[in-house]
Amino acid sequence: MTNRLKSVLSLSLALVFALSMAACALPSPVPLDDGSPSVASDFVPSSNATETSSSAYLVDVTDMAGNQIQLNAYPERIVVLDPGDCEVLFAIGAGANVVGRSINCDYPAEVNLLPYATANGKNDPDVLLLREPQLVVMGPEDAADTDLVSALTGAGVPIVVTNVTDINNMYGAITLLGAVTNHSTEAKALISELVSKVAAMQTKVSSQSDTVYLELTPMSKGMTTYGSGNIFSSLISLVGYHNEFEDQAGLLSVTQDQVVGRSPDIILTATKEIAQSTPDPNATPDPAATPDAGSATPGIESAISGPAEILARSEWATVDAVKNARVYYIDAALITRAGPRIIDGINALYTALYEKTQPEFK
Repeated sequence: MTNRLKSVLSLSLALVFALSMAACALPSPVPLDDGSPSVASDFVPSSNATETSSSAYLVDVTDMAGNQIQLNAYPERIVVLDPGDCEVLFAIGAGANVVGRSINCDYPAEVNLLPYATANGKNDPDVLLLREPQLVVMGPEDAADTDLVSALTGAGVPIVVTNVTDINNMYGAITLLGAVTNHSTEAKALISELVSKVAAMQTKVSSQSDTVYLELTPMSKGMTTYGSGNIFSSLISLVGYHNEFEDQAGLLSVTQDQVVGRSPDIILTATKEIAQSTPDPNATPDPAATPDAGSATPGIESAISGPAEILARSEWATVDAVKNARVYYIDAALITRAGPRIIDGINALYTALYEKTQPEFK
């Protein structure tokens, strides 16, 4: 193991330990006997080099899927498919080497100038390989695409897989991406900043019994939410609350009856509350009428979305969150992506859950 990689791994372990010590101020909000996984992980990218050989590779680490990553040179052309990884790469200074992205990679702003490495929002090995990548970074969902993986390995393109299931092993993912891109110093600085801010937040929160339901997609499009085993559920536990669907794992499709039956205490929706106007095809406009800025346009029917739409669902009148008007809009990217903006997500959760106020987003 090289001295440089040793120092990277040592710091990562130390920072994870520091977070775990800070977390002691808040008892785990998930009882050990309820079947939920513990919110902790200690992944760090392990080196396969030995002291005697010093490794024949410039980079010799293991990714979060257990794959050995051996590189003779740092990649100058990177394609990234996971939006959280994309944000990390730009935050640690590796953004200049990103030459392709998935449709979900949309932050920071300069990312939107980069071409897609997907077709119609889906993986397409031919389109991706047109970007001539020297490294492809992806999450577990894309890593499960056997056609994509086969095409990349067949073309000799290295793949790095991240798999962040909680806030602790997010630090390991940042360390991994720093190691494979020659940005370990910046990765260490980012981890240090995140650990400090998370620890500061944990001094403000306490263990709660209330549950939180996240509605990723509205009822009109088929409701989805997250169960356990992901960064969202980890953040909910970190701020002292329960994920309403923590008894199930992964991305879930849920029904109205399921949510109403569980009666969550707080509802977060990823749908903004924006008044939408839809022309009424049966209305006959009066050409002689003078528009009044303070009145509704003739023939226009108002629609509601976001928290207002949820609060107006008659079938949900018995749900605790609706009865108590505890329904808030939240920018889902801040609480579902394992990246540097996770601090903004934690602050938004604190505003909604503890201050009982709608968080503000830019």
